[in-house]
Amino acid sequence: MLNRLQQAKVLPPNVMMSLRKSTGEEVHAFAEQAIREGHVSRQLLGSLLGEEIGHTYVSTRNTLIQPVLAKQIGPDLARRHQAIPLYKLGGTATVAMANPLDEAAVSAIGRSLSCPISPVFSLADEIEGAIRIHFESSQAIEDAVLTLDLQKMAGAEMDARAVQALIESHQIVALGESIIILALKERASDIHLEPKRHELILRFRIDGKLVDRLRFPAALAKVLTSRFKVMSALDITERRRPQDGRIAFGLPGMNFDLRVSTLPVMHGEKIVMRILGPSLGGVVLDLKRMQFSRDVLASLTRALDQPSGIVFVTGPTGSGKTTTLHAALAYLDSREDNIITIEDPVEIEAPTLNQVVINEAIGAGFAAALRSVLRQDPDVILLGEVRDVETARIATQAALTGHLVLTTLHTNDAVLAIPRLLDMGVEPFTLAPAVLGVLAQRLVRRICPDCKVAHALTRDELDPSLVVGEGQAIPSFFKGTGCEACGGTGFRGRVAVHEFLRVSSALRDAILARESPSRMRAIARAEGFRTMREDGVRKALLGLTTLTEVFDATAGDDA
Repeated sequence: MLNRLQQAKVLPPNVMMSLRKSTGEEVHAFAEQAIREGHVSRQLLGSLLGEEIGHTYVSTRNTLIQPVLAKQIGPDLARRHQAIPLYKLGGTATVAMANPLDEAAVSAIGRSLSCPISPVFSLADEIEGAIRIHFESSQAIEDAVLTLDLQKMAGAEMDARAVQALIESHQIVALGESIIILALKERASDIHLEPKRHELILRFRIDGKLVDRLRFPAALAKVLTSRFKVMSALDITERRRPQDGRIAFGLPGMNFDLRVSTLPVMHGEKIVMRILGPSLGGVVLDLKRMQFSRDVLASLTRALDQPSGIVFVTGPTGSGKTTTLHAALAYLDSREDNIITIEDPVEIEAPTLNQVVINEAIGAGFAAALRSVLRQDPDVILLGEVRDVETARIATQAALTGHLVLTTLHTNDAVLAIPRLLDMGVEPFTLAPAVLGVLAQRLVRRICPDCKVAHALTRDELDPSLVVGEGQAIPSFFKGTGCEACGGTGFRGRVAVHEFLRVSSALRDAILARESPSRMRAIARAEGFRTMREDGVRKALLGLTTLTEVFDATAGDDA
């Protein structure tokens, strides 16, 4: 299998020889070491090895795995054959295997799934990581808690050495890891640990909604909280003040970052851990694959194609602004351009970009970092957020002096971004020529594809804002009935609804004249502007989400 690599000349001869010698030419050991040492990308290496054996390379990290299929083969069979089912289409299951040429393994997995299988190639460490995630269970965590000496943990007289020994014990280390792995398995974006008088509650934010997952004895709160604080390099002796940290969490073939925040509450410390960067199933950084409506995508890419100017993305925290911005950078990415990002924190690491992390503690905030970046000959700048007038003024000046600036702003919709910037103190004569457009977005839950059915609404059930004339047929919508794949919710994943405000010459005149938001909205409407609610209704008609989700997310929309 290594012949393909030699023929492709992706590695220098001396590196190739050294790796073959140190790994004994075992393919997966060779691949893991070559990737770990940074000689070649995982995607390129996997693709070349897959071509050599005639099977497509698929990264289990970037593919949604149907949990029902994984459950059918079980962890023992998966580990024995280094394989994990991905998805089933047309009666055939696609299975990722470290050795798809192993006919005995293919046959055994086919019998277990009771259907023909189509094997694809994945690297062994990727499969190992996927197996660990997909076979982690809440029951295993509860069983692990039963083995702990809770009476000892509840002891008020434990000295610092005893606490340290406990949080470094194998049982607590494994419990902390298992909680993170369970969150990854269930596609959680945030992990909440909430100490109460008589219990410690574990909650996950899944598809934007918080759900209770497990309840632990209260005696576990101090030790488990301390374990996560150690993992994020925080002071375990400081329990009176909030702290912020970060956990680098690794599994075979996968690396995740978690942003950690502690908050003293009545019965201990509440911890929230946000899972950053690529989640299980991957983050799509391709504007054409992100379910933008055609007119919104055309307007956005038209703005991105300009050599200079500023594009704002607005929306609440957790609405996918960072993902959209990085997808925009992926659209723009070229070795001919110097692209620099200024972020707090860096949520998506991109090897082709120059990424700056701001540090408010030493005075290196967004404004100071932006001044420095402008001396680095940038073509494109991603500015994590406009928080104050100083940053806003520097960003608009940069846009006027030949740079393309992408940034975020907290407003309820696209139109309100303009008066917000004017109220902050940005001069109209600077803002009007600098702004190319404003994208506003919200995330709504996506209907689970495994249990989606047509759903007929009566005329009484239609929202008043969705006008259907007496003589018109009521359009068909969809809903999820609830299944194992979506945990009975009827939803799996999320999709964004958008609106894009193109700053036309008429709108520039309105900005210069400091017209009211309602006047600006009327001008935009006359030029074809569609609201997030209208975009959401179109996506509901396509079966991506439900009307209830759309109306809840766009409450207050003037559609």
